[in-house]
Amino acid sequence: MVNRALPFLIGLAALFLQMMLSDFLTIRGLRPDFVLIFVVYLSFRWGSLAGIIAGFSLGLVEDFLSAGSLMGLAPLTKSITGFLVGRLQGRYNRMSPITFHAAWVGIMMVHFFIFIYVNYQSVYVTNPGIFWQTYIFAAVYTFIFIGILQMIIPLSKVKPPPK
Repeated sequence: MVNRALPFLIGLAALFLQMMLSDFLTIRGLRPDFVLIFVVYLSFRWGSLAGIIAGFSLGLVEDFLSAGSLMGLAPLTKSITGFLVGRLQGRYNRMSPITFHAAWVGIMMVHFFIFIYVNYQSVYVTNPGIFWQTYIFAAVYTFIFIGILQMIIPLSKVKPPPK
């Protein structure tokens, strides 16, 4: 029972943290995505299904709480990210470390591309340079926080629960 309630509570804490700190951490209209970081860690620990459920439910709540966002975009991208990262669960020892880390970083970059492209598609048409700058900035801003968390809990140490 506690094992199932703890990820739910941590997910709500990540969402709460994102909503509370969004005013302080917003730079040029972009903020780090703490919910995405949680979905990545949860998917590595519990697998694809948990990643899909957490990504969809927290993304939906995030869409309800944030104004001006396209409804359904966050649940879609976070669910896809949760599924793909969950497929990497337990593969750190079977893959080379470079391939493993390149895979989850690439998955997160695809998430950011889809999210930024849909939100800023008019910018992509009018000024592609600013679009790519926004895309890189949004990704790097979240990667800074996931890098800080990696110093505390490395993704290579996140293991599936014992059966």
